[in-house]
Amino acid sequence: MSDAADKTDAPPKKRKKGLIIGVVAVLLLCGGGGAAWWFLGRGEHDEAATAAKAEEKRKALRVFVTLENFVVNLADRESERYAQIGVVLEVDGKETEARITAKMPAVRNELLLLISSKLANQLTTREGKEQLAAEIAVAAARPLGWLPPSADEQAAPAAQEDPPPKVKVKDGDKGKSAKGKDKETHKKAEPAPNPVAQVHFASFIVQ
Repeated sequence: MSDAADKTDAPPKKRKKGLIIGVVAVLLLCGGGGAAWWFLGRGEHDEAATAAKAEEKRKALRVFVTLENFVVNLADRESERYAQIGVVLEVDGKETEARITAKMPAVRNELLLLISSKLANQLTTREGKEQLAAEIAVAAARPLGWLPPSADEQAAPAAQEDPPPKVKVKDGDKGKSAKGKDKETHKKAEPAPNPVAQVHFASFIVQ
């Protein structure tokens, strides 16, 4: 009797197992793309969240450095025009504040040269003031050794005096070598952010 019962129960078990495998296969075919999209989207979201947290941390550490007012003759030739401008630098921390204080003569020199190169009509509009603020952020960071990304890329070839030595690669390793170069290019380090995060004007008079 027991042998007969085992034989009777065997087909349903096989049918049930086959049904489960079929369902899993259908789910993989239909939902595989969605699952991949979900995992990729989650990875991008996590990366963006990490970057946002890092930026918030940097903002929390920022301090303000108030510079003495600048009184500068402008570049107008038809008439004598001058600007009196109060500048406040928002920098990325106490360390940068100390470096700017130590380099203050060089920082002020950069800003004086910049402002004195402007025409009066370039500083009377909101757009002109915003442009000046962006240029001041770059000029103030220059004595600290920071350069904008474009300047870094131009300076890199000049700094490299000798080309790197050539390395022989076996035929079997060419594919690996190419993949390694692709990864290095893809993982190229991001340029360092400007330590002068923002520029604020405490006063702005053009006469």
